[in-house]
Amino acid sequence: MGGIIYGTFLMALFVILVVTIVGVVSTEVRTAFGHEGTPGVATVLSCEPHTVGSGRSRRTNYDCEARFVFDDPSRPPIVIDTVPEAEVGQVFPGVLTAEGDRVLPTGEFGRWRAVLVPAGLGLGLAATVFFGAIMTGSRKAIIVTGVLMLPFLAVVIIAGIAVA
Repeated sequence: MGGIIYGTFLMALFVILVVTIVGVVSTEVRTAFGHEGTPGVATVLSCEPHTVGSGRSRRTNYDCEARFVFDDPSRPPIVIDTVPEAEVGQVFPGVLTAEGDRVLPTGEFGRWRAVLVPAGLGLGLAATVFFGAIMTGSRKAIIVTGVLMLPFLAVVIIAGIAVA
């Protein structure tokens, strides 16, 4: 009986966490799917590396800038920040965010990129609950969480291939 209650509690926690994550990243997803922002075409002009942290936690991030040409011909082109995954010379359809601080890609690349983070977080949460179910020995919870992991795993694999 305790395993079922524990499994149900973990599933409820899982659902709450996924809903929270989706709420947090929904703006980027809505932008990537063209529901928010100002459409246009971006051409990546430069990507400058900069290091963050020190010692073992040191890593290199990239600040990329793109020339953004609005679909509305009455607006002049601008140079603005874009995603760090971009490569110099890359041209992609994009949208200027509602805040006006950066350009996000749309189209296939932008959509898979936007979906990768929430799907990866969902997969991580589902795996955590799955291993918790294994520890409790609840077969029902193991099956349910295993089935919940499959769509997240599929999206992460497909998005990883599309973005790479």
